[in-house]
Amino acid sequence: MSAHELDHVAFAVPAWSPAGELLHRELGARFASGFSLPAFSPCQVALAEDMRLELLEPGSSPASFIKRFLADNGGNAAPHHITFKVHDISAAMAAAREAGINPILVNTEHPLWQEAFLHPRDTGLGFLVQMVHTPQPLEQITADNNEFNIPCPWPETEGPRARLPVVFGLVPDVELAGRVLRNVLGATGFPLPALPRGEPAAAGFRWPQGADLILQESADSPGVSGLRALGYAADGEPALGADHPGLLEALVAGPFVPELGIRISSLRLPDPPRSVRHPAHQTTT
Repeated sequence: MSAHELDHVAFAVPAWSPAGELLHRELGARFASGFSLPAFSPCQVALAEDMRLELLEPGSSPASFIKRFLADNGGNAAPHHITFKVHDISAAMAAAREAGINPILVNTEHPLWQEAFLHPRDTGLGFLVQMVHTPQPLEQITADNNEFNIPCPWPETEGPRARLPVVFGLVPDVELAGRVLRNVLGATGFPLPALPRGEPAAAGFRWPQGADLILQESADSPGVSGLRALGYAADGEPALGADHPGLLEALVAGPFVPELGIRISSLRLPDPPRSVRHPAHQTTT
């Protein structure tokens, strides 16, 4: 197995604060780390079970790749990549090459953060994949780098954090995407409830840690692909599981959040119907 965790989803944003404030307010996310670099300025927020979301702000350089990414999206925030943690970056890259996928942006010079990316056109996933080998959380790696570290730029209060059990996306071909996720990234596939006749195919993928990934074919719009929703639930409360027939409907029904460029969808189980006694069954005195 190459990946052992779907660690976080990263979003390109014009600025951290609008997205960070929203995630703290709506999901209880807490600031974990943030620092400034010429190419990009990343910050991570932590949810329950230490699931992370990452906000990528343009760096100080005019050649910042986040600046270009945002410009290509009309200046709007949008999902940028998914990060998987791997035990061995060399083995993960070898698995990708064996599948005919050439890793890009390889950087293995730093002993505490070794990474490589897989381009969406090579994987058919519709989104960029980052593979990372790191023995520590990012905030521990950067703790002593005071020159670049930035404190949380929005006010935070104590409170519960939501879980993020599901990430949802659209792909041109679920079967092809599944082969890449299983053979290259070590996912275990799991079935979803039978879909109504005519609905595009969908499948679920799981790792020992982190969120599940659910993908559905964009059959009606073949050119449309990419990450579309984050499914959340209150920590400690039951939520729609992979076997619930309403899961996909709930994922696509969440409100679109422009601060992130994605839907944030509640997976809260619906309340059971209340039983009402028929008047004929009531006794009189």
